[in-house]
Amino acid sequence: MAERNLLHVLVLLTAWFLLLFLEIQPTAAAPAAPVTRRSIRCVPHERDALLAFRAGLTDPDGYLSSWRGEDCCRWKAVRCSNRTGRVVQLRLRSLEDVNSSIGFRGGRRSSPLLELKSLRTLDLRFNNFDGAPVPEFVGGLRSLRYLYISNSKFGGRVPPQLGNLSKLLCLDLNTVYRDADIYSADLAWLSRLTALKYLDLSKVNLSKATDWAHVVNRLPSLVTLNLRFCELQNVILSPVHVNLTSLQHLDLGGNHFSSSLGAKNLLWDLPSLLDLDMGMCGLQGSIPEQVGNMTSITRLDLSDNNLTGTIPTTFKNLHNLEELSLYGNNINGPVAVLLERLPTENRLQELLLFENSLSGNLPNQLGHLRNLTSLDLSNNGLSGNVPTGISELTKLTELLLGFNNLEGTITEMHFAKTASLSNLQLCDNSLSMVFQQSWVPPFKLVVADFRSCNLGPKFPEWLRSQNSIYALAISNTSIAGPIPHWFWITFSRAGHLDLSRNKISGRLSPEMFGKMEAGTMDFSGNFLVGSIPKLSPKLEYLDLSLNNLSGPLPSDFTAPMLSALILFRNSLSGRIPYTFCHMKEIEFIDLSGNLLEGPFPNCREQSNTGNLTKQLKVLNLNGNNLFGEFPVFLQNCPELFLLDLANNQFYGNLPIWIADKLPSLAFLSLRSNLFSGGIPLQLASLKDLQYLDIAHNNISGTVPESFVEFIAMTRSPADNDSLSDYSSYGGGFDEVDDVPYPDTLSVVTKGQQLGFMTEIMYMVNLDLSCNSLTGQLPSEIGKLAALKSLNLSWNHLSGIIPGSIGRLHALESLDLSHNELSGEIPTTLSEITSLSHLNLSYNSLRGKIPSGNQLQALDDQASIYIGNPSLCGPPLSRNCSETDFTPAAPEGHKERGDTISYFLAMGCGYIMGLWAIFCLFLFKQNWRAVCFAFSDHLYDRVYVQVALGWVFLTRRKL
Repeated sequence: MAERNLLHVLVLLTAWFLLLFLEIQPTAAAPAAPVTRRSIRCVPHERDALLAFRAGLTDPDGYLSSWRGEDCCRWKAVRCSNRTGRVVQLRLRSLEDVNSSIGFRGGRRSSPLLELKSLRTLDLRFNNFDGAPVPEFVGGLRSLRYLYISNSKFGGRVPPQLGNLSKLLCLDLNTVYRDADIYSADLAWLSRLTALKYLDLSKVNLSKATDWAHVVNRLPSLVTLNLRFCELQNVILSPVHVNLTSLQHLDLGGNHFSSSLGAKNLLWDLPSLLDLDMGMCGLQGSIPEQVGNMTSITRLDLSDNNLTGTIPTTFKNLHNLEELSLYGNNINGPVAVLLERLPTENRLQELLLFENSLSGNLPNQLGHLRNLTSLDLSNNGLSGNVPTGISELTKLTELLLGFNNLEGTITEMHFAKTASLSNLQLCDNSLSMVFQQSWVPPFKLVVADFRSCNLGPKFPEWLRSQNSIYALAISNTSIAGPIPHWFWITFSRAGHLDLSRNKISGRLSPEMFGKMEAGTMDFSGNFLVGSIPKLSPKLEYLDLSLNNLSGPLPSDFTAPMLSALILFRNSLSGRIPYTFCHMKEIEFIDLSGNLLEGPFPNCREQSNTGNLTKQLKVLNLNGNNLFGEFPVFLQNCPELFLLDLANNQFYGNLPIWIADKLPSLAFLSLRSNLFSGGIPLQLASLKDLQYLDIAHNNISGTVPESFVEFIAMTRSPADNDSLSDYSSYGGGFDEVDDVPYPDTLSVVTKGQQLGFMTEIMYMVNLDLSCNSLTGQLPSEIGKLAALKSLNLSWNHLSGIIPGSIGRLHALESLDLSHNELSGEIPTTLSEITSLSHLNLSYNSLRGKIPSGNQLQALDDQASIYIGNPSLCGPPLSRNCSETDFTPAAPEGHKERGDTISYFLAMGCGYIMGLWAIFCLFLFKQNWRAVCFAFSDHLYDRVYVQVALGWVFLTRRKL
């Protein structure tokens, strides 16, 4: 029996060998025709299916233009099986502009692609399907192993038919678009994809999928799970039985758990987990000891949460930990305690603990973390000296200790072995960097941030060797004297140079300044003299403000990429050159506080050679000698956000096109010019205008009633989303903080002139003072509830103060002095609890002064009401008696009472005049005789003239 079975086996082996020989024999006999992809032709009906599918797509760039000919296996994005010729891959991924990639002509429930029975990979990434839902027919492609439909602007509900793809290994549905509206209310369909190894649903709205953790737990083969920014809210409780034994990478960042991690958590029962990201999840409380169960973890990110306390002692169990990110929390306690609880295996490479509340001294044992490449402890409360043991971190490339309370001296000993160091940031501490004059550092820095450290008074000679620096920030470092010539050579290829707020003197190198490759240069707040040299063509941000520069502006601005030009408070003179109009990328211009003269160039006439105006957001010309009418070229500035023409000699009427052509305007200051005419009614349509100052001009007419409709003055600046776009100007690199744009604005408020920089975002002011305005105050002025300062003084305003003024609850300064206001002070004025400055002097107000805690707390109260003789009551010495106090009548009754008083006075005067004449004639006989004789003579003459006229008229009729 055994021999017989052996015979059968031999026969089968022989047959198998013959079949194999016959299969490969043609290849050996005819080597010129190998079995390659070129010899395999696609199945005809699959070719037809692909063409039909293409007909249902939009393809503006001709991505599928190669889809012609008989052999579809040669078409772009199509791959066939070398054995059967059937289509197995369809890769329609776009690598170009997503707005011009392929898309569906219309939604489909079925598709010709269903004919591709062997299709294993479908890749539609980075296309534009314009919010169309993921097609349901995809669930019918039963052979699919890989489905990539991420970042293609799909919307709507994720079809549950995807659960039919039982062989699926990879499902990528994530999106990077904020406006993507794709969601899944129920993830039950996922539980049928038991073979799934990779799942990415990032930014798919899963807020209603409350059972997501239990569904995912049914995927035993899952290795990678990305559910970032999915609006998940419920706590991840550990199920009875955990099936995710293969899970290695888990990303749940950007969700809204808003709870503590807790002891009973699914995370602590994942034995294979290597990578966990739960940043920005609203996590609270302390890190539980169960974190020590994740013994396989190599990367742990719990950043940007609300975690408190320090790390538990069980952190020592994380023997494989290489990256730890706990930044942006409230981790507190001594930093030495935290470092002691880290694992001792020295595998840690990245330790990111910035923006916490760590305190105490840095221990010298920090040098034991010998594999550390990145250490960031900035923005904490660390104190004491920087230990020299930090030099033992020989692999360190990034050391960030800025924004702490560190003190002491940094010497060569701190960097003796740090040859790999490239990013060194020690800014905003009380550190002094003292090195030997001949010291040459072992490192080559790329980023060097020493702001507010002490490097001076001499220019640091050791920087001469750092010719690899991209970003150098040495502002406020007590450096004095001229800039050495080697500086311009060493840092000629740097991208960012910040030498501001020092005592640097001398001139900017005319030979080298224009050859620098830096995109950002900040030399503000020094003692530089001379003229501005030729600019570099690569320059994007230039700040030379607060120096002693003089002479004219460069006649040729050869910096086509310049987006910010900040030159305020120098002594620059002459005219603004026409080449300003050629700066196509310019966004911020601040030339305030100089000696510039003449008109601003009319860039509309220069539009054929350049276009300054399209990108312009800030134009500050305050405090020069410029003149001319309101700049007409501003009509082409739709992005203009701040316009300050104050303290110049501009004249003419305010144009009515301001509201139409400058729709983004939020700050408008025209004070101390020669503008005349009325206030354009259209200004009220500027929805973002929160600061309007046209004081000290020749403006006439009335205060428009429409002014109470300023939308930005009715709401808090914190509610104005548009402000965030202009709050700062980034200098152009990530390693050092963004360079804030100093939005300098001179504000007259609370009776004094103040300068505001970044605080202007919170200024809500209306100043129309020192003009020739007439009429009454708008009755509904109380609608401007966000106003902080209202100044209408030194005009000719009349009428009463509206009672609605009490609704200005944010008002801090109110000045209505030197007008012709009458009536009583409204009692609602005492309801403004934020009021700290009030001036109602020199009007015609009367009656009792309102009482209130806020009004009584104002300084110099007597001067507030001076020049109003009919006012009474505290703080004035005049008491209000019953006889003195007369309630104020409404405005209509007041006008009628004035008319009656006028006629009564005239009648009394007439009667008194007649009585005076009667008494005179009674006692003076000779005067009486003369008067009567004159009356008789006058009567006779009048009688004769009337009689003759009558005769003449009678004869004419006959």
